[in-house]
Amino acid sequence: MPLKKLCLRRNGNKLFSMFLKRIILKNFKSFSGKTVLDFPCLFTAIVGPNGSGKSNIVDAVRWAFGEQSFKNLRAEKGRDLIFSSKNKNSSAGFAEVELIFDNSKKIFPLEVSELSILRRIDKEDNNSYFLNHQSCRLKDIVEVLAAARLGLKGLSIINQGSIGDILKVSSQERRLMLEESLGLKNLETKKQEAKRKLENTLINLDKARALQQEILPHLRSLKRQVSRWEKRGKIKEKLLEIEKKYFVNIYHQILQENTHSYLDIGKIKKDIKALENGIREKEKEIGLSNEKFDKSLEIKIKDITQQIIDFQNQKSIQLRALGRKEVSSKLNITGESLEKRIFSIKEKLQPLLSFFNLEKIKKEIKDIIQDINTFINSGNQEEKKQGNLKEIQKSLEKIEGEINEKNEQLSNWQDQLNKRGLDFRSKFQEIESKREEKEKLYRELQREEILNEKFRLRMEDFKRRLREAGFEFQEIEKLYQNEKNAQLVPLEEFSVLENKIWRRKKELSEIGAEDENIMNEYADVSNRYDFLSQQIGDLNKGVEDLNTLIKELNNQIEEKFSKAMDGINKEFNHYFQLIFKGGSAKLIQVKQESNNHDVVWGVDIKINISKTQLKGIDMLSGGEKTLITACLLFALVNQSNSPLVIVDEIDAALDEENSNHFSEVLKALTKNTQFIIITHNRMTMNAVQIIYGVTLSEDNSSKLFSLKLEEAEVFAEK
Repeated sequence: MPLKKLCLRRNGNKLFSMFLKRIILKNFKSFSGKTVLDFPCLFTAIVGPNGSGKSNIVDAVRWAFGEQSFKNLRAEKGRDLIFSSKNKNSSAGFAEVELIFDNSKKIFPLEVSELSILRRIDKEDNNSYFLNHQSCRLKDIVEVLAAARLGLKGLSIINQGSIGDILKVSSQERRLMLEESLGLKNLETKKQEAKRKLENTLINLDKARALQQEILPHLRSLKRQVSRWEKRGKIKEKLLEIEKKYFVNIYHQILQENTHSYLDIGKIKKDIKALENGIREKEKEIGLSNEKFDKSLEIKIKDITQQIIDFQNQKSIQLRALGRKEVSSKLNITGESLEKRIFSIKEKLQPLLSFFNLEKIKKEIKDIIQDINTFINSGNQEEKKQGNLKEIQKSLEKIEGEINEKNEQLSNWQDQLNKRGLDFRSKFQEIESKREEKEKLYRELQREEILNEKFRLRMEDFKRRLREAGFEFQEIEKLYQNEKNAQLVPLEEFSVLENKIWRRKKELSEIGAEDENIMNEYADVSNRYDFLSQQIGDLNKGVEDLNTLIKELNNQIEEKFSKAMDGINKEFNHYFQLIFKGGSAKLIQVKQESNNHDVVWGVDIKINISKTQLKGIDMLSGGEKTLITACLLFALVNQSNSPLVIVDEIDAALDEENSNHFSEVLKALTKNTQFIIITHNRMTMNAVQIIYGVTLSEDNSSKLFSLKLEEAEVFAEK
């Protein structure tokens, strides 16, 4: 009969929604090749003789859940999980387990209707994990299972050998098992992760503080040096402000010194040029520009003067001859007196060569002639007596006539020269007037140019001083224009500015120049210190946040756990009294101290079996421990609505009556929880909906097949 129909028949024609839909094994342990187990019903049993490999199905689920302990998987190493045959050619190279869950009720916090969890291992012990066939981490699988209240520490999977573990473990471990079954593992995982982060944060905080304390002395030493240079910066800033005011005032003084009435240099130059042109025109008018005429007149005057001198020399010769004649005629004139007279006349004539004044030359000549006539008249009587004296006299008269003629010419030229001189003086005076006016304009131009040049030189010197002080002229000019009233000081206070500048520069000199290397080192160390301070602040904030988170998670866990404990205790006591015909059972929270002195909570089990004095778990038999575990399992499943529970032969030690109770309770719990049980118990098999049988084949591999109840009973007894 098909499994689905069988499930309907044994469940009163009602098919409930499954959680674990299918298990697919590939070469896992004793299962060779591909083996598929479908679970169309909520209650499934797997039966088979001892050694057939039926418990390997439980190991497969545990391994897919992320089990890392080979001991819990009943193996020594990873290769033991891969199917191995006596025939080496039949051995597999990998093992794989895939669990397929129905997620229509969104038990898993994923937006999928079906979830696949798959784990694979090869012969090199390389493990791979997959969620819906997408590679993932083991952590991802553990978190997804924890969200569905499934895991390895809780009561989702109970092996026969570990049935009593919940009774034997410490109270702290028992609490963790209960938390996982109640779906609190995610909160506990978050809390543990927060604690790990807190521990790492505290370690990092200590390291950061140690590093900060290590660099602090060096930072202080650098800061003392840098603080002096920081003071230098403030002094320099103040000096800059004072120097600006100082230069603004100097600029103002330069401008004030240049407030004279400006002349139009271009107009002055134009007027000078006009005067020069006028002077040239006048010079042309008076002939000063015609040197040939002037030279010609001078030559004529000089020539006529020379001719007069020549005639005078001839006259002197004749006179000397006449004198000799007179001596020879025994005149009263001696030769010596005549010679003296002639020499005297010569001396008077000689300077005439250098005279240019015709009037003076004429006057001198007349005086000489008068002297000669006087000298001659003194011997006229004797001259007349002698005939040759007449001839001499005639020659002298002729010479005298020539001299007179030349004197007349010289007089005419003198008149021309005098007339020309008068016109020359008039125009020359006009020229001199223009020259004086030109010189005046030249002086004004020169004065203006000197003032401008002086201003230019002052400004150039001012700009040079600005550059040396590190300022731009435009900066000072703009400051003068915009803040003139605020910057200017009275002249008597100007020296105060100079003194302030001198004092500031002296202070800078005493502080000394900055050491760029030390400044860079200080910046680096300071940045490092600030970074560590910020990091310490962040870490302190992280510690505070993590402590808050841990506290909140603790509160949530405690609140949910305490609330669940009331329901668990109620159900635990109910099932205990049902199976043990009375008595009582209870879980009690106990406060303990961990190794690091933290306060932790655990859970102890208190029982009281009726009609006995047994109150301690250690005094119970194996069957009694199994029953108590079953009661606690029933209470947890009923309280937490666990979606899946897998148990391996926990009913082996039960008698017929307790087996009947066990099977009835399991059957009742399958209304909300899917059970998969490995069993040999007939009462349990009678309560399940589907039965799978497992047997060993001839090649020593496990084989799976479905059974009817009657077949299962016979098969399980083998």
